[in-house]
Amino acid sequence: MRTLLEKKLFPFVIKPGRYTGGEPGQIVKDPEGRLNYLHAYPDKYELGQSYLGLQTIYHIINSDDRFLCERVYAVDTDTEEIMRREKIPLFSLESSRPAMAFDAVGFTLVDESVYTNLLTMLDLGGIPLHTADRDNRHPLVMAGGPSVYNPEPLADFIDLFFIGDGEEGLPQILEILLRLKGQSRAEKLEAIGREVESVYIPEYYDCEHNPLNDFAPPKIKARLVRSLKPEYYPEQPLVPLIEPVHNHLGVEIMRGCPQGCRFCMAGPIYRPVRIRPKADITNQVEQQINHSGYEEVSLMSLSSADYPDIETLATTLARRLETRKVSIALPSLRPGTIGPALLDAVRRVRNYGLTFAPEAGSERLRAFIRKNFPDEAIYDTARMAFQRGWTTVKLYFMVGLPTETDEDLQGIVNLCRQIQKIGREYPGKKTINVSISPFIPKPFTPFQWDEAVDEREAYRRILFVKKKLNSNQIHIKHEDTKLSQVLAVLSRGGREMGAVIETVYKNGGRFDHWTENFKYDLWVEAFEKNNVSITEALRAVPFTRNLPWSHIEKGASIEHLQKERQRTSAQLMEYVPLALTADEEQAAANNNMEFGRGKKKVASRNLAAPTKNRFRIRWGKTTRYKYMSHLDNLRMLERSIRIARLPVAYSQGFNPTMKLSFGPPLPLGFTSEAEYVDITLDTNFMPYMLESLQKALPEGINIFDARAVLGKAVSLSAALNRVEYCVPVEEWADKDDLNNNLKNIMNAEKLETERTGKNDTKRVDIRPAIYELKIEGDILVMTLGLGEGGYTRPTEVTEFLGENLINDPVALPYHRRAMYRFEEDRKIDPMDI
Repeated sequence: MRTLLEKKLFPFVIKPGRYTGGEPGQIVKDPEGRLNYLHAYPDKYELGQSYLGLQTIYHIINSDDRFLCERVYAVDTDTEEIMRREKIPLFSLESSRPAMAFDAVGFTLVDESVYTNLLTMLDLGGIPLHTADRDNRHPLVMAGGPSVYNPEPLADFIDLFFIGDGEEGLPQILEILLRLKGQSRAEKLEAIGREVESVYIPEYYDCEHNPLNDFAPPKIKARLVRSLKPEYYPEQPLVPLIEPVHNHLGVEIMRGCPQGCRFCMAGPIYRPVRIRPKADITNQVEQQINHSGYEEVSLMSLSSADYPDIETLATTLARRLETRKVSIALPSLRPGTIGPALLDAVRRVRNYGLTFAPEAGSERLRAFIRKNFPDEAIYDTARMAFQRGWTTVKLYFMVGLPTETDEDLQGIVNLCRQIQKIGREYPGKKTINVSISPFIPKPFTPFQWDEAVDEREAYRRILFVKKKLNSNQIHIKHEDTKLSQVLAVLSRGGREMGAVIETVYKNGGRFDHWTENFKYDLWVEAFEKNNVSITEALRAVPFTRNLPWSHIEKGASIEHLQKERQRTSAQLMEYVPLALTADEEQAAANNNMEFGRGKKKVASRNLAAPTKNRFRIRWGKTTRYKYMSHLDNLRMLERSIRIARLPVAYSQGFNPTMKLSFGPPLPLGFTSEAEYVDITLDTNFMPYMLESLQKALPEGINIFDARAVLGKAVSLSAALNRVEYCVPVEEWADKDDLNNNLKNIMNAEKLETERTGKNDTKRVDIRPAIYELKIEGDILVMTLGLGEGGYTRPTEVTEFLGENLINDPVALPYHRRAMYRFEEDRKIDPMDI
């Protein structure tokens, strides 16, 4: 399978690094004798690898030697096309085994925009879309995550849903599947339904959610883990080889939120608040930074500023990590909960932008949705940030909230203008990034019955704000209102949505949350075809209607939420905290919920200027890493330097970067033993540093030579003018014909080929950049030009050697053997320049 992928898939897709695996932290086990579980994230690798829950599940399952957990992500549209053409099934990253080789496939569903991707993955995996069409040959298909709190839209496609925290429940399910390995699907599902709490198996219920047998519970109670144990989190996290959406070390500090915003689904489904001890968090950060080398640690929770004594935690971590130039970051912050010490800790190494989420523009509407802080709290927080050198502030707002008027929209405008005015009181250009999203009624919230405005009205409200904030310092982005309308319909839909989702999938719908892929017309046609009225679906829902998720039990009862919604309709009243269940009371008590800030101060920085020194290394990479781009190589090396704790020099300013200088980049898909980088140190270069760096580098990234660079170094990219590439001769069917073609090329005066750039395609003569082509034993060696020596790509040369070539020129195993400067009939090694 891997050979097929190397020859027919990886060389031809836009980002092969999404599918090759091999990341530091990856776990590979022998599948024999183990329960084989495939964890699926139905979106692109860059998003899935950023999802913190995936790291946790991957670690917990693989920590049990009875189980094997591998990963798969949704393949992009270019990759899907090739896989269907070449009949390549959906495969795992770790072993490249097809999905059908696993006992179970489990999907993490974060929102409704990935539903068509889920069907794509099932189909590519050779798994029938409908549960009714599967038999004992097929793996069980499971799903969990925030979206499954309304499981009904996917009930036709998922064998079983797990509702709630998966740290304990998923291993229970896998234990049963291991025990019953070889038994029928029906036997496995019945055993899980009888023995595991929080499991919803749709085939055991009718369309009104009534149980069809005696062991299916009438209500499915969401699973709750009482405390966030240290063993849930890996010492060695998965570190992506290509850049993810969030390129930082995410560390969960608290689960749940004490605020209780009335529009927010995350609050009720993750309640009660469970707080991790500071010692556990700091130990995890130390361990994971030592193994990952990230330059930023993000302290993750729904409301990180509400972590008890967050200032002490952030200050402690900032002080410990400062010497390694690792910064601390927090997700969206709540104005009024942020003190100077917290901001000082965050800015200790780098000054990234700060993010606040007022959600509504007026104090009235914020009180109504229970984001109850005054405008002055926002202004004071912005002023505090600008005083400390921040230049960028990001604000999140929603439009279409219940009771919203144009006066509330004007409040958004006024807030942004006032923050802009405050920014002008301090030196430097200030940027205010504004993100606007339409309100979507979500299950388990007091607003779950409310109307969602249609896409035209949502767009009108966004335009209202945009037109009044026409400034080069205020940048506004907004969610696609048509997509938000689709998600609003899906989020409150029942089983009738299954046919809609399937219709969109079969008509080509993919990656709906990605602007370039979303096709609104497909959804409109699918709703019409399946007799679903968008207008009706967006309207307010009567309290008397049975909601599609009424059989799922989590947090407040339907009656309590109705009373809460009626209370807000009558008048703005103080929010009444929801009564916790006995289990939740105990879990909360175990975590000592006390919210507030400490008063630790940040120690001053050491501004002494150390001695600078520079050394050059020659390094290379094997097949495992050949699909990393030049920028990916740079990030990998930076992480390894941090892991090795080399005393590397940094640039000055708000966002310091390592002083590294690379040689000419290696083309994607090539291996090499001749890559070069100059590293500037704060101290003299010592031999032990090289040993430390090699130990920190991933297996398959090798250092071949290193030496100090004396005097003023010349840019390697400018100095080098020759490069040698190797290709196995066995890639050609006839060696004699290959020899003849080599002679013909060297005797030619001109060799023109088409070269496609970013904006155009032009014909170029590559002959002046071909210096030598020869066969040495069983390899073909190409000596080509670099820089002043001209330029051609090895793939362009092999196009003229295509006769008798077994595989496409792009799929050949190219290897960079050497780079050097050729001058006055002699080769000058880069280490001597």
